[in-house]
Amino acid sequence: MTEKLYYEDGYLKSVEAEVIGVKKNGIILDKTIFYPEGGGQPGDTGYFGTYEIIDTIKDDDGTPLHIIKGALPSIGDKAVLTLSWNHRYQYMTEHSAQHLVSALLHSIYDIGTVAVHQGDGFFTIETDASSIDKEKLLDIEDKANEAIREGHRIEQKSLSREEALNLHMRRTIKVDDDTVLVVFIEGLDAVACGGVHLRNTSEIKEIVYIGCEIIRGHVRTIWRAGDVAVSYRRMNDDIVSSLSVLLSSERENIVANAEALSQEKAELAHSVKVLSEKIAELEYKMEGNRKDVITINSSVPVSSFESVIPESDKRLIIVVDSSSRFLFHGDKEKFETLRSSIPSIKGGGRGNMYRGSVGMDGETFLREAERVLINDR
Repeated sequence: MTEKLYYEDGYLKSVEAEVIGVKKNGIILDKTIFYPEGGGQPGDTGYFGTYEIIDTIKDDDGTPLHIIKGALPSIGDKAVLTLSWNHRYQYMTEHSAQHLVSALLHSIYDIGTVAVHQGDGFFTIETDASSIDKEKLLDIEDKANEAIREGHRIEQKSLSREEALNLHMRRTIKVDDDTVLVVFIEGLDAVACGGVHLRNTSEIKEIVYIGCEIIRGHVRTIWRAGDVAVSYRRMNDDIVSSLSVLLSSERENIVANAEALSQEKAELAHSVKVLSEKIAELEYKMEGNRKDVITINSSVPVSSFESVIPESDKRLIIVVDSSSRFLFHGDKEKFETLRSSIPSIKGGGRGNMYRGSVGMDGETFLREAERVLINDR
């Protein structure tokens, strides 16, 4: 039986332990400070002496199994178990922040939590709501940061099942055990949870709402917490500062100026498209006297020729541009002949229009194409 020290003190960073079991890819210890993956929280990482622990999971009976990279120690081996503290502390922060946000969603807007996940630098809360106004989520962000500044105590207690049920918690108890671990945020929340948490909301530092998405018909909200949230805010501030310089704009005018530039870009792109099609039309007409095969090494994208070449033109027309993109107008059988003769052709189409790329320069491709098609006639 493994003694789970992370429930006694989630802030322990190291302890001496002994191997009492060896599995195919991991070890079981007589005691551990490593939390196994569960409840949306990833497993801990670190070292057992010189052995690297890359993950901690629950064995079939729920015992923490420490996954080792490479060779395994033997039963009876003793060493210092050292936690990757920054990794653990960030997830403790996210877990505590998730409890706080879920509690506020429930108490203020009667929005329940269906599922949670802690990722690399963010956490998500899948709610039972099909839609949530952004203003409500920003209000939750404000209330969460207010609770952080107030410094509410966070503690975990082992209660009898009857005691836990009498708390009428916002979420049903998911375990069938006679005793239940309940996490309390002083004055704000009580919920059954077997994870590891901070001691006080003040340690969370900051919570930032960053967006949401729809999953299984529910709104899944996305958040950052702790040092990651601080870094995210500072990064966004740096981005705004840089854009302000690039656009020679005051911060409050950045969006309007960016929209104006986007509109200008769209208008220029349209003008370029119109001019490219006119050039394509001129290049097509310049080759108009050729009767059988027309090849054009164009100065504009081959897409410009799609509206220029009439479907009624029965000649074989091959266009290639400076990006080694091609357009083939003609019989499908001729295109297949060309593609089988020049393996570097990638692409396809239907009817009498085929598009793609060639793995060679335009002049070389057109010479090869003319050779193949002339020999094929």
